[in-house]
Amino acid sequence: METEPQIIKNYIATGKVKLVYRHLLQLGDGSVRTAEASECAADQGAFWPMHDTLYAQQNAVYGASDLDATLAGFAKQLGLDTGTFESCMRDHTHLQFVQDDYNASKRAGVQFRPVFDVAGTRLTGAQPFAVFQQQIEAALPK
Repeated sequence: METEPQIIKNYIATGKVKLVYRHLLQLGDGSVRTAEASECAADQGAFWPMHDTLYAQQNAVYGASDLDATLAGFAKQLGLDTGTFESCMRDHTHLQFVQDDYNASKRAGVQFRPVFDVAGTRLTGAQPFAVFQQQIEAALPK
């Protein structure tokens, strides 16, 4: 089983741990637009479904001749109100938040994914669940 679902099941879903996602705008305008798309989807309660779709469909995203149309198509597939989504994207409703979030990531020294800060310990790269479990359990109140 992959690490992320185990962390979600054992710690996030139980309320023991909070997951904070940061936008990294490393791939130019495409990164900015996909970050905006995830935040526009969040307005409709679908941040994680859009996030997962964007990762699963990276070839379609970064190979798109019309990225906004591709993103609108994802919104439709996810059952979002496409008019609201497209308006959010057109108006750059979350652009400032996305840029501020990226700047916060840079200030924190995050330069790539995945990076996890667990009670003052930074874990970088793909790690087995046992590594996270050890760090999280050590940080939880006894």
